Amino acid sequence: MDLGLAGKVAAVTGGTRGVGRATVLALAREGVQVAFCARDEEALRLVEKEVSAEGGSCLPVQVDLAERSAADDFVTKAHDAFGGLDILVAAAGIHKIKEFADLTDAEWDETFEVNFFAPMRVCRAAIPYMQQQHSGHIVIVSAGSIHKPSIGPDVHPHYTASKAALANLAKFLSKQYGPDNIIVNAVLPGYSIREELRQLWAGEAEAAGLSTEEHFVRTATDIGYVPAMRRAGTPEEFARVIAFVVSDANSFMSGVELAIDGGGLDG
Repeated sequence: MDLGLAGKVAAVTGGTRGVGRATVLALAREGVQVAFCARDEEALRLVEKEVSAEGGSCLPVQVDLAERSAADDFVTKAHDAFGGLDILVAAAGIHKIKEFADLTDAEWDETFEVNFFAPMRVCRAAIPYMQQQHSGHIVIVSAGSIHKPSIGPDVHPHYTASKAALANLAKFLSKQYGPDNIIVNAVLPGYSIREELRQLWAGEAEAAGLSTEEHFVRTATDIGYVPAMRRAGTPEEFARVIAFVVSDANSFMSGVELAIDGGGLDG
């Protein structure tokens, strides 16, 4: 299937890790010109090299989206560099495991600043460009745990609350800007074993005589979040879904929460 993405312009936040990085690469492979941002200059250059090695076109932008002017700066650079803006994927975020009773106000503030307010500001900056051309696709990366908040070894109430707010924002934006032919959806990724997590779990898995995947299933069982497919997903699997959702092949699905979790949200 031709997704009709070749020649489009995309802006992706959080483009050097996890779902964001995988999305940058997936879109670039489809012929999209991709601007992507992150705080780490070295990580930006590594992803730029990956895109270039596959013949793609990209613009790495070093910004800290917790700074209130950064969203406008990033979106303006993306638009001006490529002469338009067709796609926005808001994938930046932070995730820290901590008990509710131990969380400070500063930690709640930081989490909502990065996970909610920064994506909100990026959407606010991108939408006028999309209104001018009467078309656009926005995907906001929320989280599968918004419908089943984790407790125990993966407790993160501040993260879940911020991601739930994002899903609500996506629903609002889909209704507000649907008349402008702007399609807005939230994706709800389940657990994935990215490289950082694989390294974190390696010692625990080895001590228990398990593979990382087997250790994941045991851990997921403990918190009541085992995908029906009995494995974790990968950032690449999430990114392939996002690439479809922001493509011309999706011309009428808007305002939905799309779970990408291997059947793990029931119960």
